[in-house]
Amino acid sequence: MSSEAAVPLTPGGVPLTERDFFVEEFRGVTIVVALPVLGAAALAAAKRTVDEFRTGDTRFVFVVAADSVPMAVAVIDGLIVDGSTMCDDETVTTLWLSAVDSRCVVVAARPSAVARTAGAVSASLRASKMVLTDPGGGWGTPARSFADIDIHRVHLETHLTDRGLDDFAPAAQEALAGGAYSVNLCCAEDLEFELLTFDGRGTVLTQGRYLHSAPLRVDDFPAIEALVTQGVREGVLKPRSRTEIARMAAGGLGARVLRTGHLAGIVGLEVYRYAGTGFAEVSGLITVAEFSGLGAGGLLIDGLLEMCRARGIANLFAVTVSPQAADFFVRRGFDEVEQRDVPAAKWEGYDADRVEFARCFVRVITL
Repeated sequence: MSSEAAVPLTPGGVPLTERDFFVEEFRGVTIVVALPVLGAAALAAAKRTVDEFRTGDTRFVFVVAADSVPMAVAVIDGLIVDGSTMCDDETVTTLWLSAVDSRCVVVAARPSAVARTAGAVSASLRASKMVLTDPGGGWGTPARSFADIDIHRVHLETHLTDRGLDDFAPAAQEALAGGAYSVNLCCAEDLEFELLTFDGRGTVLTQGRYLHSAPLRVDDFPAIEALVTQGVREGVLKPRSRTEIARMAAGGLGARVLRTGHLAGIVGLEVYRYAGTGFAEVSGLITVAEFSGLGAGGLLIDGLLEMCRARGIANLFAVTVSPQAADFFVRRGFDEVEQRDVPAAKWEGYDADRVEFARCFVRVITL
């Protein structure tokens, strides 16, 4: 039996470990979901998603076309709110109380305004997350994992307009401006995979910073050990003892999700081994799979550069055997150099099986 087959799954096919992570991640959160195109498969996915979050206190607000409300409530059993007048104070008050008193609310919208109504609902509730669904799924083929709506606004709007989804970008912007930390774009049938798995199946839209960097804490140590183990298993990091991991963590940085504090990546800065050379080394850089594409790696490198400037260190270098990591360092302004161009101390006790494949990258720092 393959290892994949041995992974416990939910009835919908979601790995239980990932489901448990996101049930905790979204505890106490209100999620607004726009369902402009409603069918049996979409409703089944919506019901499974609500059921999977049942152990937490996540609240769902589904926005559907008014003529689809009977079909929706027959499956997902939510309180009904008329969303045709979302600018009305009475409607907003009713919506707030309905969301507080019920785990599931169904908002009736004009058929041509489901997405825009969802944006208004999300902004009115200051919901933490909104999901826009469409049979076309996320942005691109395959769908890109993440996109900053400020940076990609023109291309995103063009893409959505070409799909006949002119109101999706304004809806996303309204939700983000109203307080949502992200908006997901996916196929309705993929709702549970989008909300309950690390990779998802659509595109997560953010606005501005989603992550920030900060020194690692002792409370992070179990997560740091797990990440290093993952990196070693994937061949990205060399094996490290617990003492080496603790040393790296004590002077290292973590990229954290602003809303929850979850670690999205870690990195250490090796300085003392190269004292007097003008060099410091990127140590143990690895990012968490579920936050791939959010720029955690770049954020961590920027943090290391600031640390180097503060210490008067003129050169930051990295050594890797991973082609993907090599490409990353080049994108971050590092130049590939020969092994002899980094401090000789780097090669003392270095794994003989890795040295043949080790590639070196240096970034000169403006002090």
